[in-house]
Amino acid sequence: MSGSDKFTININHSLRLLIGLLTIIATHVSYSVDIIAWFSSVPFLLYLYQTKGIKSRLLFALVLFIAWTLATAKIITKPIPFAMVFLFSLPLTLIHLPAYLIWDKFKNQKYAMFLFPTIFTIMEWIQYTFMPFASWGVAANTQSHSIVILQSLSLFGMAGLGFLIYWINISIVELIKKRKATFLNCILPCGIILVFLIYGSLRMDFWKATTKKSITVATVGTDSEVSGLPFADSITNNTYKNTLFKRTETAAHKGAKLIVWNEAAIFIQKEEEENWQKSIQTLAKNLKVSLIAAYVVPISIAPLKLENKLISVSSKGDLAYQYLKHQPVPGEPSIKGEEPFKIMTDNQLSIGAAICYDFDYPYIAKAFGLLNANIVAIPSSDWRGIDPLHTRMATFRAIEQGYSLIRSTRFGLSAAINPLGEMIAQQSSFDRHNKIMTAELPTGRIKTLYGVIGDSFIFGCFLLMVLVLATSFKKKLM
Repeated sequence: MSGSDKFTININHSLRLLIGLLTIIATHVSYSVDIIAWFSSVPFLLYLYQTKGIKSRLLFALVLFIAWTLATAKIITKPIPFAMVFLFSLPLTLIHLPAYLIWDKFKNQKYAMFLFPTIFTIMEWIQYTFMPFASWGVAANTQSHSIVILQSLSLFGMAGLGFLIYWINISIVELIKKRKATFLNCILPCGIILVFLIYGSLRMDFWKATTKKSITVATVGTDSEVSGLPFADSITNNTYKNTLFKRTETAAHKGAKLIVWNEAAIFIQKEEEENWQKSIQTLAKNLKVSLIAAYVVPISIAPLKLENKLISVSSKGDLAYQYLKHQPVPGEPSIKGEEPFKIMTDNQLSIGAAICYDFDYPYIAKAFGLLNANIVAIPSSDWRGIDPLHTRMATFRAIEQGYSLIRSTRFGLSAAINPLGEMIAQQSSFDRHNKIMTAELPTGRIKTLYGVIGDSFIFGCFLLMVLVLATSFKKKLM
């Protein structure tokens, strides 16, 4: 091999890494292009196919980390510190790396193409079920604009859609390397995409062709921009309170029967909380509305500890339950909620409620599905960098479980979402308006396969991984 040939090969390898880096950036988190996800891993896989040695793998890991750092950097805007980039990009790199490296180890074995989507799907499931990084960075999120293909979430959840995306990626690589279309690398995965598209279109059309009962819902925004220290003084806090109450009254006069405040709508001192809750109960009773009121209670200053909570109040003024945020964002000084999930039955509705980041976890959404919730309220507080992506991610939970959502968002997009994941109404807190959004949401549910079988697809992935690895090891021993 001449020096010029070697130089050309190195340039080709570097180009593949660069293209792979760019496709990851273009695919994930905010400002993404859905279709790129279906081939975003191809450059990296081709690089692994055509290189060997520990140095090339270390370089690949470094480029993958840079890619995720730059992708994550797209969501870092004020007031989020830049260090948060690495808090997410490094774990995401470590979560994704095993799928590439294990596939690379066995890529020449029979059926090894299934290791890539299988391990990726398993690692993502572990992430959004057991880790503090929730569902950020998973493949299914890349399709947040594609409402038809997202209907497949009602079948197998994010795992099913993610598996298909990764399968298409590895199939493209198989086609390039072997220059031969087969049942497994072409006909079957393309056929499944077609089936998902047909299923999604028919699901939406059939559901819309039926008559449904609906209820008027509303989101009420706060003027408070307090996210931590220093807290607002008592005079300013009273102004926030009065404004919240007036907007709640306006929403009720517009016909709303369920009203939801933003996350952290106001900061209330512990000694004031009892009277504060009673005033909310009186408000709900007088207006005859179901009210989900979210607020924050400081517990300590040094270190800063907060109760990020909501109370669910019926139209009769009864306090149904209190709820602490179960999944605080990494770095958030909120006390983690441990209480069982509950619903409030009011106005002939079963109403659930969770807070913001909680609904980045499918298992929490499923808990309300098992409780037969008709509508789930999600008081939320975002920031410019994740808006409106975070609200679009919430639509996934509606499709998976087949119920409606109302997401009331500070520093982001509020939305009323039907069981198909469609935003019936939306309102950005960054626009100029009265911070009241009303909408009509269906009160009925759609029974979904995913709501019944849960993450059973993951068990199939574990079994497939074991079978492929066992076949590969058996072949090596022979």
